[in-house]
Amino acid sequence: MPHNRINLLGFEGDKIKYEVTITSFEKTPLEITDITSTVDDKIKYKVKTSKKGKEYVIEVKNSSKQAGSFSGKMVVKTNSHKKPHIVLNVSGKLRSKVAVRPKTFSFGTIDTSKENFGSRVLKKRVMLMDAQGEGFMVKKIKTSSKWIKAEIEAKKENKQYAVHIILDKDKLPKGKFEEKVNIYTSYKRKPLVVDVNGDVI
Repeated sequence: MPHNRINLLGFEGDKIKYEVTITSFEKTPLEITDITSTVDDKIKYKVKTSKKGKEYVIEVKNSSKQAGSFSGKMVVKTNSHKKPHIVLNVSGKLRSKVAVRPKTFSFGTIDTSKENFGSRVLKKRVMLMDAQGEGFMVKKIKTSSKWIKAEIEAKKENKQYAVHIILDKDKLPKGKFEEKVNIYTSYKRKPLVVDVNGDVI
């Protein structure tokens, strides 16, 4: 009986491999007749013969390289009378190479009729941190509306940045808003996305 848990852990874009060895101690030669999985969209696998009729290695790799988590099961079917089905629990977690905190924030209710509105600074901060340890750069930032501005502050060069999200009070539209701030880094083409919301009354 092999260890029944397969963990695929790494960073987005990584190629991760895990091997499970199945060994038979029965007199009848062992055969693996089929393998099914509930996470075929996340992994790929193949069987390698170490000792025909005695020992096999199941190689499991991640096919999805996007940041995120998944879990499921693999069922290995054999000709063994004692163990016709072997269930393997599969889990994977690919972390983003750049950690973003927070990924979503709210400005809450912004009351433009209050006396102190003119002196109020509508500003929030997002932190970007190097999770992998290889260093990164912020290349550019795009906001979904012209009344949202973004300023970059390097806390630790190539390791940690603060992105200050500022709302232009003179151009704020009335009503609820849901906007996005797209942060482009040296790690990948796709941006890191921060969701911004609030309600202007």
